[in-house]
Amino acid sequence: MIKKIIRNIYNIIFKNDVSKRLRRNIILFFNFYLSNVVVNKIPIHSFRKLYYRKCGLKIGQETKIYRNVIITDPKKLEIKRNTIIGFYAHLQATGGISIGKNVNFGSYSKIWTGSHDINSSDFSVITKPVKIEDYVWISTGVTILQGVTIGKGAVIMAGSVVMKNVRPYAIIGGNPGKEIGMRNKNLNYNLKDERNFH
Repeated sequence: MIKKIIRNIYNIIFKNDVSKRLRRNIILFFNFYLSNVVVNKIPIHSFRKLYYRKCGLKIGQETKIYRNVIITDPKKLEIKRNTIIGFYAHLQATGGISIGKNVNFGSYSKIWTGSHDINSSDFSVITKPVKIEDYVWISTGVTILQGVTIGKGAVIMAGSVVMKNVRPYAIIGGNPGKEIGMRNKNLNYNLKDERNFH
């Protein structure tokens, strides 16, 4: 009798269409809702980092993700070592985001990898990956749109909107972002933040 009850419960949870939706909703609950409503506010960085890794996010050593960061589709996000993601950043990784080493990603900045086809009769979704190479400095309040690659050592000034690829070491400013100068190419720093309670 007990075996039959257990078998029936197992079949309800794992063997039918309802259970597939249920499993999907449970994963969404842990990967999106809890991550972005509860966990991202806990002021213990090591706890948040462990939780993000359990959700599938690839995070390098010494990388810090500050509080109140919103992450969509953590399995499609990779952040390499010694990178800092500032407060209230929004990483919409539906199309895939790769962030290199020693990247300073400013507070209130956003990456959007998903959009809609404006000419589509059914408002279909379009996704394209974003790649940010090593030593890039994304300042405060920057928006990076889908399909963009930002080359090594580039600087994106505060409030800029990046709609197309940025060449290495270029300094970009404005909306839409335009190249306004070049950065020193001799970069060899390691970004580190020793605080654990932030």
